[in-house]
Amino acid sequence: MKYFTLFLATALILASCNSAKKAQRTAPPVADSSVKVETASTEDTDEKKDTAAAMESISVVLEKLNHIEYNTFSGRAGVTYKAKGDTKNFDIKLQIHKDSLIWASVIGPLGIEVARGIITQDSVRIINKLNKQYISSSYVYLQEQLGLPLDLGTLQDLLVGNPVFIDKTNSSYTKLDDTLQVTSRTKFFRNLLNAMLPDYLPAVSKLEDVDAGRNRSAELTYGSYEKVANAQFPKSRTINVKYKTDIEIQLDYKSYTFDEALNTPFSVPKGYKVKK
Repeated sequence: MKYFTLFLATALILASCNSAKKAQRTAPPVADSSVKVETASTEDTDEKKDTAAAMESISVVLEKLNHIEYNTFSGRAGVTYKAKGDTKNFDIKLQIHKDSLIWASVIGPLGIEVARGIITQDSVRIINKLNKQYISSSYVYLQEQLGLPLDLGTLQDLLVGNPVFIDKTNSSYTKLDDTLQVTSRTKFFRNLLNAMLPDYLPAVSKLEDVDAGRNRSAELTYGSYEKVANAQFPKSRTINVKYKTDIEIQLDYKSYTFDEALNTPFSVPKGYKVKK
């Protein structure tokens, strides 16, 4: 089960003030110059506009966060996995069809495939070639392995490098000289995301469980950005989870492509023991 657990863990492998002048209303021309025309005060209107702008500002900021739009993703990454005092190094090949599936192949140190898996909206299926075992499970098992409340969309964003666990309706932000700090609360986590300005590139995301009794936290880091078609791709990623055990995953992409044809073969060899 060693590489099965490794596969599951690796699969997780997230307006400055303007000094613009207030517009002045110009009284329309009148035929009788003796008639006094009073210009309506704009103070109340401008105040309402300023308030509306403040309410919209967090939405604008979140829209500016680096976010890769894609249909398909393919990549190969080197992985360092640390847990319970043990360290493993291996490669993983990923094929992702947005909102549909994640296909992964775990390659051992000798270049031999030791596990293959496919994750869809409602299932997790693994071929463990070391133990000649086929595992069919739900997301509950995947969530228990790493201790994070994952679904397909969150997992895909995490692997591609998009920010995760952000609620657009329950967030605020602070701008420093070269850093944006976004604070967000979801039903699972309080998230403090630091992003690098001026490109709004996520750098570190610190997660604390909203339920203190679970004593769960995680830290996600993004780095080594490279320009892609519509955004920037973080080639380097770390995932640190502290829950029932401490897990650290370092993910370094060696190659990657977007929006190309996928090849996701998956079949269970004869004689494999089925485990659900």
